[in-house]
Amino acid sequence: MKKKKLVSLVTVSLMGSLLFSGIASAAQAGFYWWPTLREGSTGGYVSGLQANLWAFGQQPYTAIDGSFGSGTKTGVMNFQRYAGVTADGVAGSSTWNRFEYFSTYSTDKHWYLDNPQSSTYWTFYNANGTRVSYEVMYKSNNATVKFGYVN
Repeated sequence: MKKKKLVSLVTVSLMGSLLFSGIASAAQAGFYWWPTLREGSTGGYVSGLQANLWAFGQQPYTAIDGSFGSGTKTGVMNFQRYAGVTADGVAGSSTWNRFEYFSTYSTDKHWYLDNPQSSTYWTFYNANGTRVSYEVMYKSNNATVKFGYVN
């Protein structure tokens, strides 16, 4: 009897793990689930953060290179001051929540980040399958300036 229960628990645990990993690997729209990023962070999420900063006029301070250096930190601090959150240069939940505030969803998988005070850039996001891509675009003609993947 104990062996049956053990097998059942293992089976349920394995099924739960597979289900959870399937959900976790699906691309999700929005910024609420993005990780905390700070100076020294690298990768696609940093590129997405840098794309957001472009939409807020911070392109002189940062390149979209996936490397969180001093220019990205300056850009984050400038955005944080603009958005009314603590300007510590760390992109954590309060910063992502403010980016979310400036986001508009066209579908549950497509959204864009737009600074209403900027006439130059906006950033379009597409959550497709397991990947999220971004495009920094000119507002005047929707021409893509930068393109990349968050994950």
